[in-house]
Amino acid sequence: MKNRISGLIQVPAAVLLLLSGCAEVQQLLNVQKPALAVDRVRLTSLSLDAVGLVLDVAIQNPNAMAVNLAGFDYDFKLNALSFVKGNQNKPLEIPAKGSGKIEIPVTLGFREIYNTYQSLKDTDSTDYSIAAGLSFNLPVLGPVRVPVSAGGQLPLIKIPKVSVTSLRLNRMGLTGADLELNLSVENPNAFSFVMNALKYDFSVNGLTWMKGSRTQAVSMNKKGKAQVTIPVSLNLLQMGETVIQLLRGGSDLNYQLDGNLDLKAALPLLGSVSLPLDLSGSVPLTRK
Repeated sequence: MKNRISGLIQVPAAVLLLLSGCAEVQQLLNVQKPALAVDRVRLTSLSLDAVGLVLDVAIQNPNAMAVNLAGFDYDFKLNALSFVKGNQNKPLEIPAKGSGKIEIPVTLGFREIYNTYQSLKDTDSTDYSIAAGLSFNLPVLGPVRVPVSAGGQLPLIKIPKVSVTSLRLNRMGLTGADLELNLSVENPNAFSFVMNALKYDFSVNGLTWMKGSRTQAVSMNKKGKAQVTIPVSLNLLQMGETVIQLLRGGSDLNYQLDGNLDLKAALPLLGSVSLPLDLSGSVPLTRK
């Protein structure tokens, strides 16, 4: 009797083991691709030189077992043409019947954009699209790529343009001369700036005429210009006869302007920016 009861107990256990194995096989046979959805595309950085974006992709695993993400690839397009391509290994385990998230970062240089698309130099934004693919290692199915895409508007930033417009002689005496250096700052963007500080080193014919800083705030409207005047005082006794002859002559003066322009943008993500100055050319000397 004892042996008969023991045998009856062992039979259901074997059946359960067989059924369990069948269930696992069934799960393997019913493996599905993960479902993807774009949460959002967000700007992560913005400067006068480049813009950074991140594509946030939500991953839903419908399977009763964990699946592994191997990495992703992407193709970023402007004007429907491929501009930046890339790929990255990004191991990530998505739990059974669970979810995960992956970030696909892209950085775009404005100089490269304008060199590639001449028509965008005078625009404030442009349409973009990004086509990406997430690569998974799935049971039974093996390597599988699942596509996802998104699109939107990309802001285009232009570097403000600084130019020397004039150099005016207001007074000249036996020992000194007072002048005004006039600069024009052009803002080609669809948002305003405030110039908080200007550091400068102005030289003529290789000789420094002035060096200093200007901290008076100057507003620059969107698509507007601002004029900046810098006073120049020369000690003719120290600078010598060469400078006196230049001031008395009628020819244009060869100049070099180095320095730095500190700007505050009305666009929050752009914020404070620093614009280096490296200008050279010739400017006429006008008289009051």
